[in-house]
Amino acid sequence: MKNLLAFILASASAYAFSFALDLLLGGLLGFYTTTAFLPVVTWSIIAAISGVVALRLAPTGRFLVIPYIGLAAMAVVGGVVGHHYSLIVGVGMLAQATGVWLATRPNLGRSAS
Repeated sequence: MKNLLAFILASASAYAFSFALDLLLGGLLGFYTTTAFLPVVTWSIIAAISGVVALRLAPTGRFLVIPYIGLAAMAVVGGVVGHHYSLIVGVGMLAQATGVWLATRPNLGRSAS
């Protein structure tokens, strides 16, 4: 049950992070109005909190990277067929996926003291 909840929270974190990154880049590049910057902070906080809680629930759960890779793939496809700045969103999501992958690495070689 903890793993399912962790996966749902990781999915929420990935979505919130991609949304915040999309709003930020779209606002900077003029695709959105300047009011697009206001929700970036809110979505970033949602992404951070849900991501940290997911990592605490499943600290060695490599499966938590799946939502980040899935949304990165969708952003890349969106960048190819639509707004090209979505390619940058996809790269940002892949960087986030790498961070989650590294954060969930098993504790090999450490003694349980």
